[in-house]
Amino acid sequence: MIYVSTDTRAVTNPLRAADILAEARRNNARDDITGVLTFTGGQFIQVLEGHPDQLEDLLARLVVDHRHRDLRILARRPIVHRDFRGWDMVSPRLARAQIDRLNALLPQTPTDLDAYVDLLAEAVHRQASALTEYGYDPTPEARETKSDQSPSA
Repeated sequence: MIYVSTDTRAVTNPLRAADILAEARRNNARDDITGVLTFTGGQFIQVLEGHPDQLEDLLARLVVDHRHRDLRILARRPIVHRDFRGWDMVSPRLARAQIDRLNALLPQTPTDLDAYVDLLAEAVHRQASALTEYGYDPTPEARETKSDQSPSA
């Protein structure tokens, strides 16, 4: 499923959306929902993957969330595999060309869900590759291994 909504807080960078991402990661991990969240031009765009009942519960929470308004589901369909498997919620930094492509997709009807997924997956992989070059392994598996090795209190 993909939806778009209008930001009510003037989020202009990932740091301003930190509370949204932290809450989404916690709730999505609990509900076995994966996906990607980004924003451009005052709008949130989110692709979500999960069991239909869990997605319906999430939508009910999103509709009353004061941080955004005018939520519109752009597309919804059953999936065979998850494109964002392991990412309870990822929010990649988009390159200028990706932002331009995303802005070009938004007014299109009908919505091409694959075009959004491909664009956002490309952004996630580009960011992961950049982090890997600096010695950080951003993959979900590495995060799980690292948290398993953390000392407990």
